[in-house]
Amino acid sequence: MLSHGLKMNDNKTEFIIFGTPIQLNKVECSDVDVGGAAVEKVNIVKNLGVNFDSVMNFDKHISSKIKIAFHNIHNIKKISKYLTRASVERLIHGLVFSHLDYCNSLLYGLPNFQIQRCQKIQNFAARLICGTGYRDHITPVLKNLHWLPTESRIQYKILTLVYKSVSGYAPIYLQTLCNRKTSSYSLRSCDSNELVVPRIKHKTLGGRAFAYVGPALWNSVPREIRESSTLIIFKRRLKTYLFELAFR
Repeated sequence: MLSHGLKMNDNKTEFIIFGTPIQLNKVECSDVDVGGAAVEKVNIVKNLGVNFDSVMNFDKHISSKIKIAFHNIHNIKKISKYLTRASVERLIHGLVFSHLDYCNSLLYGLPNFQIQRCQKIQNFAARLICGTGYRDHITPVLKNLHWLPTESRIQYKILTLVYKSVSGYAPIYLQTLCNRKTSSYSLRSCDSNELVVPRIKHKTLGGRAFAYVGPALWNSVPREIRESSTLIIFKRRLKTYLFELAFR
């Protein structure tokens, strides 16, 4: 910190311990002493707009984003009768999806009920744009708007980061997590642009890490998509693939 001209603010500094509930129950620590100042242990910290909790279930983060998104949808609904459908859709993308999609790659691997909480907001926004009743089936509405469901949007974000990593567009710390398969033997997997999937001990946390999820998802998509020449082509092919996968 000294080398970068930074100084810790004792009154605002906190620390958190991440782990499974069983692991956290074994830890007995309330605060730590740093330079004579007591740093308090907390269960939730906020970093770059994301609320991280001790067990990484992102319950508070999802609740916060849903609250903001629903508030914006409610305000858009008040003025929707004065707007065209295209204008309403632009407002939804700018004021609702901007919150739901922010850092949504962190939500991969969460229990389905957490993902469905975000999906309900997307469904509500779709009904507002198309004027669909609450009791009408939502799948045809999403298909008509050509929207990816929440789970597919999360996969889309992760795979886009992987493409940027293997193409050299992403930061170095992400590029080092995406390593192509190599072998001294002539293997088909080495010629198919696949990545090395590291072994993990615990699926609860390790199975949600980008180092594991990124290569695993990358290897699961068709080779044609992985070998796209540009990012624009990759995104177009990937969205079509995920859309067909979600609504087949």
